[in-house]
Amino acid sequence: MALRMAVPMLDKGALAFYAETDPALARDAFPSQLKLLEGLLQNDPGNARIQRLLAEGFGGYAFLFLEDAEPERAKGAYLRGRDYALATLRAPLKGLPAMTLEAAGESLKGARPADVPGLFWTGYGWGGWINLSKDTPEAVADLPKVVAIMQAVHRLSPGYYYGGAELFLGSYDAVRPRMLGGDPAKAQAFFEAAVHATGGHFLTSKLLYAQYYAVAAQDADLFKRLLGEVLEATPEMPLARLANAVAKQRARRLLEKVDELF
Repeated sequence: MALRMAVPMLDKGALAFYAETDPALARDAFPSQLKLLEGLLQNDPGNARIQRLLAEGFGGYAFLFLEDAEPERAKGAYLRGRDYALATLRAPLKGLPAMTLEAAGESLKGARPADVPGLFWTGYGWGGWINLSKDTPEAVADLPKVVAIMQAVHRLSPGYYYGGAELFLGSYDAVRPRMLGGDPAKAQAFFEAAVHATGGHFLTSKLLYAQYYAVAAQDADLFKRLLGEVLEATPEMPLARLANAVAKQRARRLLEKVDELF
């Protein structure tokens, strides 16, 4: 009972964590926070709010700090986050990984707005793992199911979590060749929707817009403009300061590669 009464404080603590402006401090603190949450979950197995915090935490830790430097660790963190998110879903959505694509599509047709957080973090962790496992056929074979999950999130709650589903779908449509169903115009529309969802203040939207769409379209001017806007932006989203600080770091590194990308 005491633990469940404390969970709202954990939610507020997570918000304060994402408001951190020093990426190095956040990176050092992240693992201990995740282990604290896992310890609390052992005392209240099945607590959906703690599971959601863990899903978001492991996904965020992988994306913000591990993808570039430690991709193997990032893959593990993404899957861990996915599994915590899956645990929050109701049946039959909980069984999405074992379903065929057709069965997953049918189950997702019955998804409700209340399912959106669990679905989004399931897709986020699963998609992150696949993105780092392109040399594994079994992983790539799961991608259509993740796309279906993010399409369901987009349908049920457009703009959810800073336009996260739109960023995923935009990246997906941008990098696929046209002969395999890629659609640059659709990709750009998704990225524009994600940017507008926060008035351009969530800088990861512009970072990924440049990284995936502008590079795929070979639009160097757009690439430079978007990354320039990331670097020139001043903090306008207190609860996204950490993500924005990391986006600025990545924007600088991407701009250094402009000659090899275009």
